Amino acid sequence: MNKIFVAFSFRDRNEQLVRDIDRIIRSHGLVSVSGEILGGQDLTPEVQDRIRQCDALVALMTREMQVQAEGQSYWLPTEWVSGEYVSARARNQLAIAIIEDGVRLKGPYAQNEHIRLDRAAPSEALLRLSETIGYWRAEAGRALEIRLVPKEAAVFAASGNARCQYRLVAPNAVAPSPWLDGRAARKPGGVFLVVPGVKPDHSIEVQLLEGANPKWCSLESPQWVHVELASV
Repeated sequence: MNKIFVAFSFRDRNEQLVRDIDRIIRSHGLVSVSGEILGGQDLTPEVQDRIRQCDALVALMTREMQVQAEGQSYWLPTEWVSGEYVSARARNQLAIAIIEDGVRLKGPYAQNEHIRLDRAAPSEALLRLSETIGYWRAEAGRALEIRLVPKEAAVFAASGNARCQYRLVAPNAVAPSPWLDGRAARKPGGVFLVVPGVKPDHSIEVQLLEGANPKWCSLESPQWVHVELASV
């Protein structure tokens, strides 16, 4: 996980909230992205592309239009913030809505998990957002670069004739994950296979195939660090 898109209404009253959300995102080592430079109005193709390039979306649903209906009074958020949230959900993208008190969501995903915001006391909502982002990061894992050895296997992996695959093994799993295709690349120090979504307690298996036939394979390897000592 690297980038989170923040959808919000560009109003002066939202500036502090947006700054606080931005600080929370950056405190998790992530990049905060918005459509502000693009004008922050309609859900344009440029904004859609920007959302798609992010790993998750936070939608700040604040009071924009007051509605009187059936003896009740409530608020609606802007259509374009709702649209950004719905589009992210429709792509099965990670998304959470922060909904100001008095605001009612309509349409798809209105019943999904969300965070309630009391504008006079926003700390609880901001803490819940931080917890949500922390959970997303833990579930997403990290990208791990695996140096392939021995040299003969590494040369084969980078030759263009090999099919590189990996699978992850959780400590208490009944079975490993399915084999997934990866790409080996020459980098300073050797040939590396980048494996995404690795959690700290995962072990990793790698195999290199020629056509449909495995030619090289590894043991189930934990993520220990190799430290070579020299006598002094």
